[in-house]
Amino acid sequence: MSLKNSIKEFKIHLGDKESLLDTQYQRVAGMIELHWGYKEFYSYINKLLVVERDQSRQGFPLDVLQEIYTLQEIHEKAFPHLKKLLPNDSLEMVSFR
Repeated sequence: MSLKNSIKEFKIHLGDKESLLDTQYQRVAGMIELHWGYKEFYSYINKLLVVERDQSRQGFPLDVLQEIYTLQEIHEKAFPHLKKLLPNDSLEMVSFR
């Protein structure tokens, strides 16, 4: 399965375009799909977006980040009650330095 096929709102957002997560980051797409509809979705997304100082990750291209943020927005609208279950400090803002 793919994110585009399993999340109706994401498919609408993408239109005729393919999802870069589905085509280039299948493991990440699979984990997003696995966590979809659960409060753990937010901690997984946070781990994708926040790079710890001692990690040497390259990060995602801007197009992929936009897909991740779009999926986060869709999830928040579809499951607003789940975000309220999280501690206030579990979602950090991403800082670009």
